[in-house]
Amino acid sequence: MEIIIKRDDLLKVLLKTQGIIEKRNVMSILENVLIDAKTDRMDYAATNLEVGIYGNCEVQTIKEGGVVLLAKKTLEIVRELPEEKVSLKLKESAQGGGSIEIVCGKAVFNLIGMDPKEFPSLPTHEDVNLFPVDIDKIREMIKKTIFAASLDEKRHNLNGVFFEKTGKTIRMVATDGHRLSMMEKEDIEMEDFKLDKGIIFPRKGLNELKRILEEDKDSKKVYIGIKDNNCVFKIERLSMVMRLLEGEFPDYRSLIPKDNDKRFVINKSRFINSLRRVSLISEERLKPVKFYISTGKIGLRASNADYGEAYDEMELDYRGPDLMIAFNAGYFVEALNVLDGEEVLIELKDALSPTVLKSSNSSHISIIMPMRA
Repeated sequence: MEIIIKRDDLLKVLLKTQGIIEKRNVMSILENVLIDAKTDRMDYAATNLEVGIYGNCEVQTIKEGGVVLLAKKTLEIVRELPEEKVSLKLKESAQGGGSIEIVCGKAVFNLIGMDPKEFPSLPTHEDVNLFPVDIDKIREMIKKTIFAASLDEKRHNLNGVFFEKTGKTIRMVATDGHRLSMMEKEDIEMEDFKLDKGIIFPRKGLNELKRILEEDKDSKKVYIGIKDNNCVFKIERLSMVMRLLEGEFPDYRSLIPKDNDKRFVINKSRFINSLRRVSLISEERLKPVKFYISTGKIGLRASNADYGEAYDEMELDYRGPDLMIAFNAGYFVEALNVLDGEEVLIELKDALSPTVLKSSNSSHISIIMPMRA
């Protein structure tokens, strides 16, 4: 194998693979990136067996062939190379693999490579029915739900985002048992997408997809397809495959309150700032803050045996009965941050019932369970 590639193109390829590659892997091959030179392009792939990424970029191919390289070390080297063309040349060994010579200007590196035959194969999109979705819609839906997914590995079915489709409506829901975020969008092009029941995207895979979508400023569509227990996403010359999570997602509809009769609208930015100030004193892990809601105002109070206490107050248009309710301030801030606009509607019932947060965008809601005061 021998190719010539622009340094910036090689850097982009290596950066795209970094979020997929595990820092500590039981299988050493998974710490690597596969590079395969074809007639007019370079194919590349990386995987952690749950999430994989593959794509291609333009190169000048002198000799076809492949090699597997340690991804982190190769990235460190390419980052320090001058902005010139880079030559990659494989010096094969009889056992397979060999070393790869990297030349850029006067700089020369020889890295040990592995045999491409040892690299795990990834499901491809060639035999998958792909359906286009507006890239802005998917980007927004991931952003507004993924923060509520559970980090507890023991709750496997909550370690991701639930995805379902009804007609031309697609919906994403995430919950960790203490909070929930749901968003839905209509996309006419998804009407023929066949999905018999909801699926669960892994949190790690969606985070990587979100990062890729945020970096892509040109594409208008992302293509989605299901193959066996995998979901394939394709954007231009890049594809990602995720192994779907097993297990049943909870009946989220039963968790959405329908009888919260105490409501008020509050300025989002001012409320976030107030919560952050007061929570500086609260206990580090759970960040409990008590909300004192009464006619015309809301008071926020936090206390800590080691630090003392804090109080802040905001005016609001509320005429209902007095209510004291405690929340994890971190959960509240995260939910507020992804709501659209500056005016947020908060709906409550009592000190033990879940609270609903909405903005003018009625297709997105967040729900937060109160803490015991």
